[in-house]
Amino acid sequence: MNNSGYIIIHFFNHYLLPSRRKRSYGFITCKKKNHLICNVMLSSFATATSSSSSSSAYETSPAWWKFNFTTTSCATLAAAFFPSSAPLSSSSSSTSSDVVENRTTNIDRHYQSLPNGFTHDNDDSLRILLFAESFPSFTSGITRRFKEIIRRLAKRKHYIHVITGCKNASLWLEGNDYLQEYVTFSILPSTDFTNKIDCACPFLFPNTAIYFSIRRFSPDVIHIVEQTPAAMLCGAFAKSLNIPIVWSSHTNIDFYLSTYIRSYAVKMTRCIYQYIRLKHLIYSSINLTVSQDFADYMEHTGIPRPVLVWKTGVDSELFHPRRRSSSMRYRMFGTLNNFTYEQMDSITLFLCVGRISPEKNFEFLSLLLERIPSETFLCIIGDGPYRHILEPLFPIDRVYFFGYLGGEELASAYASADYFIYASVSETFGQVYLEAMASGTPVIAAEGGQLKEFFINSEHGYLWEPDNIESAEQAIYLAMKNRDYLSIKARQQALKHSWDSAADQLNNVYYNAIKKTTQHKETNIIIILFRLFYYGFHWLICMLLALFLMAPFVKVSSPKSTMTQNNNFCRKKQQMYMTAKKCFSSR
Repeated sequence: MNNSGYIIIHFFNHYLLPSRRKRSYGFITCKKKNHLICNVMLSSFATATSSSSSSSAYETSPAWWKFNFTTTSCATLAAAFFPSSAPLSSSSSSTSSDVVENRTTNIDRHYQSLPNGFTHDNDDSLRILLFAESFPSFTSGITRRFKEIIRRLAKRKHYIHVITGCKNASLWLEGNDYLQEYVTFSILPSTDFTNKIDCACPFLFPNTAIYFSIRRFSPDVIHIVEQTPAAMLCGAFAKSLNIPIVWSSHTNIDFYLSTYIRSYAVKMTRCIYQYIRLKHLIYSSINLTVSQDFADYMEHTGIPRPVLVWKTGVDSELFHPRRRSSSMRYRMFGTLNNFTYEQMDSITLFLCVGRISPEKNFEFLSLLLERIPSETFLCIIGDGPYRHILEPLFPIDRVYFFGYLGGEELASAYASADYFIYASVSETFGQVYLEAMASGTPVIAAEGGQLKEFFINSEHGYLWEPDNIESAEQAIYLAMKNRDYLSIKARQQALKHSWDSAADQLNNVYYNAIKKTTQHKETNIIIILFRLFYYGFHWLICMLLALFLMAPFVKVSSPKSTMTQNNNFCRKKQQMYMTAKKCFSSR
């Protein structure tokens, strides 16, 4: 065999096969006399094509991936077969961009901790790769869930590697030696839409560094969160390498399309999205979601049955009625109003917590506030680009936008309010409801499927019919008559939901996913190549569908540019309701 043949074999052996399986396919090697030539030529190729810009220990250089989506998609598929910057060992870190942090030396130490294949008892340590674009410091119910779950999985001595687009994610580990031993990160290039559309969330570019992170960490199971382009590419890589996949869906994208897609194209884009989702979720060994209502909907759209409902939990020690504080309560009234302490104690204080974005239906609360007594006040905790649109809709003497709060301060705010009020119906499982209930704060909210898992109307608070302002007004009056009873019942119900139970369930899901995956110690390199091409091609076709049949219809605008239009629209609705109210009163 000539030198070029040895180079091709060496390329497949070191780049296309995951590191844990290279031991099974060890016969695919170069002859000794040609091994040095192979390595030199491959190293030179990697050096010549790697990024010239510097990167931190936790990030890859984003420069190459700052091109448009089409360039990224095509280059990703090509690079899957001709990777040029994946480090083969720690010695190559000086010549190519290292997509995994410096702490990969910790990962390498544990490569031999488990036998080849996926035969595990439920007491064995696992190597879990979590793909989650959103992670702290980004704030959402999803990130709070995974923070709690990862802490508990690490206590079971599972090694967890997180691929994320949140640039400061690794800071979460600081000061916690235990987590630093078991949790590592790949921070990949990402962007956000803070000033482009009315939302704010990390968006991880489809990137072959995902493949290299998988190969280096050599996971037993891969947990993918949501169905973004990069998440689906991770699924294609995992399926190509025959690694068990657990895929969890937390966001009802089908509902959000009506907010972020032009109205005339919503039906078409929803069908396309459901097709793309189905094409990738069938890769999973197990599909998860967070409420039975959403699980039923996903099964109805064709996702293989059963879609398991992953329990949620709440930190009932952090969110506790004893955190009620007069000083926090006074802060929640803001500084623009000169209320006395006696007034702030006597006024009914409503609290709303959440990301300030269009789908949360805050405009409805602005209308509802006009219908309830003036001896009430609303504090909104949260932030987002949509805040600039919302603030002018609310009277400053009745509402205070507090901004972001977290940790003990947020827990104190929950406990210091009289009621928690929420108008959103887009949630698949609203973490904020349970946090309020654990704090002994009754819930008044729009009725939705997300509440069926744990909420009983008139026991833990009151629900109103979505977009029915008379129903919402009635729910508030009923809740204000039974506050003490509702508070006790809400706390008792929240205590039934713990993060330990949710972590136990997920732990079992991982083991079941591993057991369900049929393993073939494939030795034919042509089949390995075919899998990468097959699943990569499917991913590319789906992304082209999204690019040409969904992306052109996205409402792309700055929040400031739509402020005037939305304000005028909502003010007209307010005037309509006030006119109707006056007419009713005159009768």
